[in-house]
Amino acid sequence: MSTIQRLYESDHIDICHDSRGWLYVDWKGQQTTESVKAGCERMLELLKQTGVSKVLNDNTHVIGTWQGAATWVGTDWLPRMRAAGLRHFAWVQSSSEPSRKSANQSLFDAEADGVLLFNEVPSAAVWLRAVDRVKQDR
Repeated sequence: MSTIQRLYESDHIDICHDSRGWLYVDWKGQQTTESVKAGCERMLELLKQTGVSKVLNDNTHVIGTWQGAATWVGTDWLPRMRAAGLRHFAWVQSSSEPSRKSANQSLFDAEADGVLLFNEVPSAAVWLRAVDRVKQDR
């Protein structure tokens, strides 16, 4: 059983440390370019502080588009996350089509090694746990 420690909370994003070895990031509601950039920067800070290499990025509660930040996420922020130690990023998509388009744009603009899209949180968590088992089997 995992334990969750809330590290940051705002109107747009909650970031928790999951004892299974990753950050759990819950994006909430309508996002703007500014809220996406601020949330991503906070996530980067907390990745560095905790020393984890995995993120479960949950967009299931996001509505609408955040297209203004999509290219920045792919070309600026994800490379900095990788440089800070990110190895596996499980991205759970929103059911909102505009939000899904923004996520897809981010990945189109990025070198998306280690980033996988999911439709539900349980599948994303299974993948993140499996990454550790694959390493142990080698």
